[in-house]
Amino acid sequence: MRLVHPALSALPLALLLAACGHDDAPPPAATASGGMSRAEMVRELASTLQACSYDGRSEQLDPATLTGTAPADCRSMVEQVMGFTGLPQNFIVTEGPVANAAAVILADENRIPQRVIAFNRNFLGEVRTATGGNPWAPISIMAHEIGHHLSGHTITGTGSQPPIELEADKFSGFVLQRMGASLEDAKSAMQSLGTDHVTDTHPARADRLAAIRDGWTEACRQAGRPDCPSGSGTGAAPPQAPASPRNVSVRLPAPSAQTIPFKYGRFVVDETGKLDPELLEGLEGTLYDLAQTQGIELALLVVDDLNGVSAQDYAWAMLRQLRIGKLDLGNGGVFVVAPNQGTSAVAYAPGVAKQLEFGDPPKQFDGWTAQMWQRYCLDDDGCGISTRSLLNIVESQVRMLTSRGVTFQIRFNDIQEILDYTNARQAERRQGRAWDDKLDQTIGSLVRFSATVRNLEPEPEFLKVNEAIVKDGRWRAITVETEDGNEVTLYMQPQTEQLMPTGRLEAGKRYTFVGELTTPGQFHTNAGVQQGNAQLWLFSYDPLS
Repeated sequence: MRLVHPALSALPLALLLAACGHDDAPPPAATASGGMSRAEMVRELASTLQACSYDGRSEQLDPATLTGTAPADCRSMVEQVMGFTGLPQNFIVTEGPVANAAAVILADENRIPQRVIAFNRNFLGEVRTATGGNPWAPISIMAHEIGHHLSGHTITGTGSQPPIELEADKFSGFVLQRMGASLEDAKSAMQSLGTDHVTDTHPARADRLAAIRDGWTEACRQAGRPDCPSGSGTGAAPPQAPASPRNVSVRLPAPSAQTIPFKYGRFVVDETGKLDPELLEGLEGTLYDLAQTQGIELALLVVDDLNGVSAQDYAWAMLRQLRIGKLDLGNGGVFVVAPNQGTSAVAYAPGVAKQLEFGDPPKQFDGWTAQMWQRYCLDDDGCGISTRSLLNIVESQVRMLTSRGVTFQIRFNDIQEILDYTNARQAERRQGRAWDDKLDQTIGSLVRFSATVRNLEPEPEFLKVNEAIVKDGRWRAITVETEDGNEVTLYMQPQTEQLMPTGRLEAGKRYTFVGELTTPGQFHTNAGVQQGNAQLWLFSYDPLS
């Protein structure tokens, strides 16, 4: 596992924004690639990307202060924690003049946002001093920052948000319990460094301690200890060699819209205990590789009990609660099979939904349940080789994603940038340049931009809202307006709002949006090429005001 991006120190890091609501720090004036100065890049993206520290203090960082080499002890801690998550790393580790550690979003020389964790060189010593020498305290802070990036939290122009801070706190408690920390050890950093009052960006200490406790308790229960007495754990120093979190009996949490989500550490769960464990381990590895190479996270949940809800509602609840995929990129999916109840379902976040929209795994899962489960799986020997038939259904979806080579990376950071880019490429082709897929194709690109919601229920309209997309109810249209005056149409799955930490979209409110471009808005008609609305599949949003 490589913890430091090999080219980080050499990159003309285009963007590092002041943290937690302070975006007025003067950026360096050096010119980045593409002729745009860092100052111009900062101004363009200042409303969408931020950095936040563990305790909510603002951080004002100059990109030049990021050396690209984090202290060895910090890199070692990252390696330890990642070994217990069961998840691939999707961030860069570097050094920076932060109070302790901070989750940061940077743009590289291609203006693609990168997730970065910046550590203070004196991080370990200072945190241990503040917490009376507790060796778990710096690990809990680092786990919190890792939780932000693994979950795909977008830290917006308003700084962080209390809901996602609680998610990261819960993840920290969850991982520390797996590593052997007692509950008091898991809470030690927050006890010393948290604040008693609520801010616009961070919850109060009591709420954050409760989230850490919830995560710690969840991991304890999954380890097969339903009583999980307060404070239980080894209490020993952090282990040097992580133990695998797999091959243990797991019970999933009950679905609840009120619970704080947390990043889960498994891609395959069999609550029935009937499926072949070696075959499940193979699928776990396949899904891990998919997440590592393409950033797509799929989970198979074979459950004993749907807790009184439909399989479809259960799947959506688990997609949210277990934070499958990255929140901002919509690149997660959950397969739910409830063989004892003879039903199944899938829930795809919008990015995956567009890639797998023509498949029908539930029909295949239900066929497996009817043909295999009742006949082969209910005796003491379990499913045995029949497990293979079930896993083939999931693996067929993986092959589809792999064959398309889909990756989830932001390409554009503004709608006007897309329009200007498209016009420039068209001008080149009019001069005789042949079409180049890599250069000219923008449809399918991921875009992050800021805009104000204008209409939550627009009617179908020529060049603006495609009736064919919204007529069956699987996608609804929303129109928004950028600061440049561009009207944009977003198509959103109805369930997307329940995945977002800040709830429903509101008319008149400004947000940062992430979506996949379906058209830059140029349409060939009998009257020639006409400019309509740029249109995108909406993946996520964060409020800015």
